[in-house]
Amino acid sequence: MNNIVLIGPMGSGKSTVGAVLARRLGRPHVDTDQFFVARHGPIREYFAVHGEEAFRAAEEQLVAELLDSPRPSVVSLGGGSVTSAATRELLKTQFVVMLDVTEAQAKARIGDAATRPVLTAGTSAPPIERWKNIYAEREPLYRECADLIVSAAEATIEDRARHIIEAMRRER
Repeated sequence: MNNIVLIGPMGSGKSTVGAVLARRLGRPHVDTDQFFVARHGPIREYFAVHGEEAFRAAEEQLVAELLDSPRPSVVSLGGGSVTSAATRELLKTQFVVMLDVTEAQAKARIGDAATRPVLTAGTSAPPIERWKNIYAEREPLYRECADLIVSAAEATIEDRARHIIEAMRRER
């Protein structure tokens, strides 16, 4: 089986659920944001120096490399990864899970958004307002790519991981 790729908006739990899912399946967990930081430095600083367009291009390249790994993994993508047409094309060969989240859950998880430059760059609006606009723009892309959507109602990490594993078993 190919990679299991977690997509969804900021604050949906991709990194956290990905780590639990990988442990339960005995697979490596790959978080694209962590790999980006290891290669390019802090995302906030990269954003400030190079801008969002350069960040997205570097992110697209990194995602392509990680999805091409010979060992099936659980891969947690950054919230904006699906804005790349090339990334969406690559996702067609993976098992893709959208983790959804409510506005209230996202607000609690993103806090002041200090480490999330896409929520703070060039705006004085509260981070949750920017989050809502971004979610509205990206939600159709998440749904287009997803083989499975895990609802916000499945709020615990374990519930989400269990739901994904059960869905994968039904797919076989």
